[in-house]
Amino acid sequence: MHVYLRDEPVVLEMREVDGEGLADDGTGLIPVAFYVLGNQRPSFRALLPPETLVVLEEATQEPVQVGLLAEEPEDAMQEIRAMVGVSIRGGGLPDGLVAEEEEIDEDDDAEPWSNADPEAWKSSAHEEDGGDDTDVPRTVLLAFAPLVRLARKFPLDFNEELADLLETALAGETKPNLQARVDRMLGDL
Repeated sequence: MHVYLRDEPVVLEMREVDGEGLADDGTGLIPVAFYVLGNQRPSFRALLPPETLVVLEEATQEPVQVGLLAEEPEDAMQEIRAMVGVSIRGGGLPDGLVAEEEEIDEDDDAEPWSNADPEAWKSSAHEEDGGDDTDVPRTVLLAFAPLVRLARKFPLDFNEELADLLETALAGETKPNLQARVDRMLGDL
């Protein structure tokens, strides 16, 4: 899994949009679009539960750091499916949302002495200084909107691909997924 975080924060405005045909009325999901300050075209679109909207409304009161989360396809010709997210301090999550814990490979913990680093058994300098990882605020990426790129521009550099995909979306130059697929199909005719 790849995570790309944009260095410069952006000002996002969230607006509720017409969701006719997007979701059943019984889902409770609310259709929204996200606009970068000064751009009249939406950067991202999503169907979100009310709890997530509350978190995003609070987070977007000031400039936010945005990023993408995506898995690199095995074939460079496959489309890229990514999720846009905003960086939020772990303590800033509401009661209903929790950060997903990173999975630890049990084999690595079973034989710590087999690690390639012969000094790995010693405590880290951070711990020797009296520091504790629990003191460091954790940052999470709250993913909220899908982005798809049908054809790669940078097949040899996935990080460059993600950076370009995010910048293209922030500029409002992306199309809704269905519209992009129809345009591609018509172009192939």
